[in-house]
Amino acid sequence: MKNSDVLPGGDQSALRHLNTSRVLQLLYEGPPLTTNAIAQVTALSRPTVRGIVTALVADGRLTLDGQDATRTGGRPAQRYAFDFDAGRLAGVHIDSHDISARITDLDGTVLAEGHRRTPADLDPDERLREAADLVREHLLADGPPLWAAGVGTPGIVDARGSVRLSVAIPRWSGLHLAGRLNELLRCPVVAMKDTNLAVLAEHRTGAARGTPDVLYVHLDHRLGVGILVDGKPFTGRTGAAGEIGRHPGLGWADTPAKLVGGSDAAQSDPGRTGHLMFTRARHGDPVARATVDAYARAVADGIGAMVLAVDPQLIVLGGALAGAGPAVLEAVREQLTDICYEVPPLTLSALSAGAVAVGGVEAARDLVRGRLFAAEQAAD
Repeated sequence: MKNSDVLPGGDQSALRHLNTSRVLQLLYEGPPLTTNAIAQVTALSRPTVRGIVTALVADGRLTLDGQDATRTGGRPAQRYAFDFDAGRLAGVHIDSHDISARITDLDGTVLAEGHRRTPADLDPDERLREAADLVREHLLADGPPLWAAGVGTPGIVDARGSVRLSVAIPRWSGLHLAGRLNELLRCPVVAMKDTNLAVLAEHRTGAARGTPDVLYVHLDHRLGVGILVDGKPFTGRTGAAGEIGRHPGLGWADTPAKLVGGSDAAQSDPGRTGHLMFTRARHGDPVARATVDAYARAVADGIGAMVLAVDPQLIVLGGALAGAGPAVLEAVREQLTDICYEVPPLTLSALSAGAVAVGGVEAARDLVRGRLFAAEQAAD
């Protein structure tokens, strides 16, 4: 046994968990490897690695992945890979009028997506059951189990996954969202403000891929902000970071309605209605132009305040009204020049309406990673 396999005067059970965690992380984040290759990378002895991979194959976390031919003509070496099909992840978006779900394998590959319309005044317990049913509906009855879920919802959501305040969804305030869905789905659940999951999604797979400091602005029948700092959603002390719309001087609560009108049709499809307003403005309609300018100014006032506070590298505009395309980018950018010392680059969301569910999957993946690699050091 190598010296690295021995914990001086220590707990051999703890060491076994630590070594297992190292092997799991190596194969989760990298390509399939043979026992010899794992031993070389981790500096563990081959017998130690052999015992670990055998146990991990037996409990379903690793899978056999073919063999490497040896140059000497000897017995081919078996490769081992993390089994990303061993479980499922769910990303869930619970909004005032609908619920969306995205089901993936443990690597984030999409397997199914679902959507349900819901009444705005639906009872909170029924809304939760609808969300859980939508997830279960897209899981195979005899398929791999759900390992984790990430859920986003409008409002202020604290670090425990409790909704401290929600204006958009009636009787939603005070709900322990993560805990209740944990009971219904029987898996670990992480809950966040919807725009924070959206900005995480843009950072991982969308328009802000690889950019660590991002401001995401949701343009829809309501306005909202998500903040990413150093690649992680920034929530602040209580989960209220980015709730710039609370400031009465900005008028964000009324701004979307002034653009799309107050009709039920406009509220149910603000993207189409807003797009038409921008199109009319571009073609010289003076009333539409004044409406668009007022909207862009109000949006830019809020964005400008956030830019001056957090100085992001990139601003991503998402939500239904981002469907107006370059016109909305230019309108907001023009207004920002009067507010910011230097206007950061602006871009449109690459994920559109699905950003929150995508971010939910990413948050669930982070939860699995943390539990996989940390749990090995905990007691069995």
